[in-house]
Amino acid sequence: MGWRLLLLALVVLTLGLDSAALAGEPLTESVKRRLYFYSGVDLARDTSYGWAGLAWAPFARMDEEGLRLRAQGGGGRYRYETADVAGGWNGATKTEAEVLIGWQFLHGPHALALYAGLAMTDNRLDLPDPANRDQGTQYGGKLVAEWFYRWDERRTLSASISATTADGAACARLAAGWRAQDWLEIGIETAASTDWLTRDARIGGFILLPVKGQDLRAAGGWRWSSDEEAGAYLTLSVFMPY
Repeated sequence: MGWRLLLLALVVLTLGLDSAALAGEPLTESVKRRLYFYSGVDLARDTSYGWAGLAWAPFARMDEEGLRLRAQGGGGRYRYETADVAGGWNGATKTEAEVLIGWQFLHGPHALALYAGLAMTDNRLDLPDPANRDQGTQYGGKLVAEWFYRWDERRTLSASISATTADGAACARLAAGWRAQDWLEIGIETAASTDWLTRDARIGGFILLPVKGQDLRAAGGWRWSSDEEAGAYLTLSVFMPY
């Protein structure tokens, strides 16, 4: 199950920290600027989802090239339109987990991180729906690519793409940001995703507030879905480097 994947990631992280301590490096120095946490929640008309994760750079700082280890878990509720259940709508509870290993490459203002690993997804339907392939527990591989580009001191571009065989899901995101003030960044974003059950797309804007070394981000806009009604979305997230 998903908790086993997360447990494995924590074991790997712990062993790495212990190795650093045994090598004579103080524990605080072994993780300083090498570890970050992130969490968030996404709300839309027929779906709600929350996630949390951590990443660790065991041999170099996060702003340098090197190995990356990452683990994430999440879950939520959604409903979808279908002719195969009474009333035409079905609900589901979704749980996901992943453990990834990757490498960050740096070239001038560009940063590219490539990950590969294992993923688990679990969908529990409220009503039986034999036509829905996306139910029960599925395991598979996952690939992730994340790109960041600093245009100048105030403007940035970022993009990501991911795909997993666990549920045939794929997602692509693109964002452009502008640092209006030292304490405020604003921008636009767009994304599209697909899996065995549905396809959706969204476009919106965001604001980002750096507060005491953490990035607080709020995004909102409009979302379209192939099996849900279109409507607004709201995403709240936090990025917490150590």
